[in-house]
Amino acid sequence: MSYSSNLILENVINFEILFEDAYDPILIIQDDYFVDCNKAALKMLDMTNKKDLFHIHPSQISPEYQPCGMASKEKANQIIHKCYKDGHSRFEWLHQTLQGKKFWTEVSLKTINIKEEKLLYVTFREISKKKEKQKELETYNQELIKNNKNLKKIQTQLDKTNKKSTDLLKTLTLLDRYKKALDETSIVTKTDLEGNLTYVNDKFCTTSGYTREELLGKKHNIVRHPDNKKDFFAHLWTTIKNKKTFKGIIKNTKKDGSTYYVDSTIMPILDNNDNIIEYIGIRNDVTSLYEKDKIIYEQFIDDLTRLPNRQKLIKDINKNIFPKMAIINIDSFKDINESYGLDIGDEVLKKFSRELLLFKSINLNIYRIGADEFALLSHGNYSFKELHKTCINFLKHIHHSKFIIDNNVFNLSCSIGISDHNKKLFTHSEMALSYAKKNDVELFIFDKEIDDFKNLKKNIELTQEIKYAINNDNILLYGQKIINNITQEVKYETLMRMKQKDGRILSPFDFLKQAKKAKLYPMMTKIMIDKACEYFKDKTSKFSINLTLQDITNKDTIEFLIRTLKQTNTSNRVLIEIVESEGIENFEEVSRFIDKVKKIGCEVAIDDFGTGYSNFEYITRLNIDILKIDGSLIKNIHKNQKLLITVRSIVSFAKALNIEVVAEFVHCQEVYQIIKEIGITYSQGYLFHKPEALN
Repeated sequence: MSYSSNLILENVINFEILFEDAYDPILIIQDDYFVDCNKAALKMLDMTNKKDLFHIHPSQISPEYQPCGMASKEKANQIIHKCYKDGHSRFEWLHQTLQGKKFWTEVSLKTINIKEEKLLYVTFREISKKKEKQKELETYNQELIKNNKNLKKIQTQLDKTNKKSTDLLKTLTLLDRYKKALDETSIVTKTDLEGNLTYVNDKFCTTSGYTREELLGKKHNIVRHPDNKKDFFAHLWTTIKNKKTFKGIIKNTKKDGSTYYVDSTIMPILDNNDNIIEYIGIRNDVTSLYEKDKIIYEQFIDDLTRLPNRQKLIKDINKNIFPKMAIINIDSFKDINESYGLDIGDEVLKKFSRELLLFKSINLNIYRIGADEFALLSHGNYSFKELHKTCINFLKHIHHSKFIIDNNVFNLSCSIGISDHNKKLFTHSEMALSYAKKNDVELFIFDKEIDDFKNLKKNIELTQEIKYAINNDNILLYGQKIINNITQEVKYETLMRMKQKDGRILSPFDFLKQAKKAKLYPMMTKIMIDKACEYFKDKTSKFSINLTLQDITNKDTIEFLIRTLKQTNTSNRVLIEIVESEGIENFEEVSRFIDKVKKIGCEVAIDDFGTGYSNFEYITRLNIDILKIDGSLIKNIHKNQKLLITVRSIVSFAKALNIEVVAEFVHCQEVYQIIKEIGITYSQGYLFHKPEALN
């Protein structure tokens, strides 16, 4: 190695040492998240390990809102993006450690480039003491201003007392108007030294429901709500007897028993000798605010168990620092509901939730997120290892617990899925639970290598491909010839194909199941109907369109089908193939559909007969024209005598009902010869034609 290379290496090492041991805290931000820091930064943030800070947004080591009122996340994003644009920034910021300690810092940001990556170099220093002194100075200045105002008021009052009696009369008149204004807007009462009411205004009577006669001479506890604790009122009386003003929210009861809340200010009235002569209370009705808060609170609470619900869990996941999660499912809980009734099942859930609450701690919350599913959410310095241990302890606890409801004894078992903090915490926890139940294990920690996760990724990618194909005209119309074995007349079965972004062509086997899950299948069916009718409208050939039971029961799809057939004038050349493997169970609905399309000239076929629900009885109940025998029965008919016997019986059955038959998967001359001999009217397969794009 050359001298210059040694020097560069030595400088790199020295810079790393300078970075790590620098006196000031230093952090590195990439794409809005921390990717490195030095020892001083860890010490300032009360962290022990760099990995606790990696991939954390600055708002996650800050209170939810900055003192200016803006959300920490929103304000941090504004500052970071501005710094990326301007190259530097300096500002004050309120931080919060994992232990909840808040402290002020002066932060400096500067953009740097390392290996063609644009990063933010962050240094900061604590300025909490400086901010405290600023606050003290502001308070001192405010006191000076207040004292000056008081002196001016005193001077003004002295000036007033020296005016003529007419001025004094005006002042008294003004005070009377103030009293009237106060009576109009607030609940006003006066009590003697024993607490007996000596004055009540109309608003108190209206709000409480009592008359003035019912109130005067009584104590205030005539409207006291039983939820108020004795300590609360002891504190109230101690405050006002010490010649201080009491302020607080009090819960009261009206004469009719309903509840109302008042924001109360109670103060003693002193004579010239500084002795208390009476007390005055000014209250404002804030019931509507409390009811609003109650409604908001109830939105986040499960009615049955009174635990926080799924909505609250999602909110807390997004709010908390370093969240980790476990989902707990009661095994075979459905059996309890079905065997003992919903009332017993509800009692089991209540008791189960109480057992779960035994494991609640400061940084571990309990939720009910589904019928028989609960969640544990830990955050902050509650480690993933601790959460794992808590789950194991809970499983042991449940194994040794008996749930006795109305003399019925239930021994419950659970399945648990756990996931560490990441952007898809909820999804990964659910997948871990699904894996645990599927593989009959009590507890499973999410792993990206499990098949469920891989399948989810594939399904998401496939759904995106399907959406792309729909939006970019990549749902393709293919066709395969169907040959009349007697006349050699040709007609076509239209087939759906999907072109991927990379140009690969997929058959429905590869995408149809996911299209149905993603609720995209009806749209694809409409595309196929439209393309098939448009292609054949100016031709003489007959053609078929495949429909599933899902299509037939979709009113919108069927209306579109009939409207398109009429617009293209193709209904008398169309064969509707009902995919038999879907399972025809709702005969009335299927029969109504068949009658509807036959009235406009369509023929109807049952596709893939011989698989799935193959049932001769329902064929006799449906008014169909053609039976298509599934290829699994045809392709080896020349080798298997049992298949030949089966196909012969289907053909005989169809002929007896005057139904024509199509043989699918005719791939060689031997098969073709046999199906002609046994009287099958039509052939379809690679011997004649492979599916091709219809343009």
